[in-house]
Amino acid sequence: MKKTTLALGLVMASVSAFSQAAVLLDKGTQEMSLQGNLNLDYSDDYQLILDSSYGYFIMDNWEVGGTLGMNMSEHNKRFDLGAFTEYNFTNSTDFVPYVGAAAQFANLDYKDGNGDADWGDGTNNALNFKMALGLKYFVNPSVALSAEVNYNIATDDINVTKDGLEDSFTNIVFGTRFYF
Repeated sequence: MKKTTLALGLVMASVSAFSQAAVLLDKGTQEMSLQGNLNLDYSDDYQLILDSSYGYFIMDNWEVGGTLGMNMSEHNKRFDLGAFTEYNFTNSTDFVPYVGAAAQFANLDYKDGNGDADWGDGTNNALNFKMALGLKYFVNPSVALSAEVNYNIATDDINVTKDGLEDSFTNIVFGTRFYF
């Protein structure tokens, strides 16, 4: 019985050692992320969205940093470069909800691959403003999996859909975050 109790205590201690999300998001912590999605039901054959970021926690739970993203399909290419801020709501679990905002410069090169769209071919440049709501799950003290929904509104049409060009859109992205 004592061995079982001791073994159970060791397991519980090791599990609680991995519940250190609050410690990792202290002032001075750095975060690198890669997130994205693949849409196979897009107007072209596919749509691949990849976003990367580097952030620095300037205060406990509050991060600022830079972003670099791309949105690629068979005929359309968009690149984004900007800055973001994010606030994390740490708690005693491995799940950490967050809210964020970003401002980005976006460049879209689009082509009507089938010749049947109203918008033709061209290039649009715009400022894009993004609001994000997400959840991180820490699989260990230095790595978290994330899921995010973000709403974007831009000063020009920078998103290509099967219905045409849009200046506002919503994305759902999944990713990985690394802390050091």
